[in-house]
Amino acid sequence: MKKLFISGLLAVTVALSSFAAEGNKVSYTVLNNFQSEFKHVSDVQWTAGDNYTKATFVLNNVRTEALYSANGDLIGTNQAITLDELPVNAKRTFAKKYNGYTVKEAIRFEGAQESAYYISAENEKGSVVLKVADNGSISTVKN
Repeated sequence: MKKLFISGLLAVTVALSSFAAEGNKVSYTVLNNFQSEFKHVSDVQWTAGDNYTKATFVLNNVRTEALYSANGDLIGTNQAITLDELPVNAKRTFAKKYNGYTVKEAIRFEGAQESAYYISAENEKGSVVLKVADNGSISTVKN
């Protein structure tokens, strides 16, 4: 029993030290803003770049990402969605204009400046990333 307790204590210590090490890369402002904006989340993982910080977490059983500027301001969030969640106009336009493409991923981006859907699709010739506005219009982001 004593060995089990020590093993458990060691596992908790390692887990906490790895979380603390990750937190050191993330600014205090970003951590504070995240904690005040997202109260009931789990499995938070941080990625820090030169001009942004990204938190990946689970919110209401959905994998979510929150992007923050270097100043700690929330840029926006995105969540994976199904094709059924796209606006009807966008589904029709995609089916006509990108016939033969297979959707690999679709996300809903909610930002301070804009909200949009993004679709990553491919066929045997290549891949494409599309931006879908709320009104259903589609524009190419990357060919």
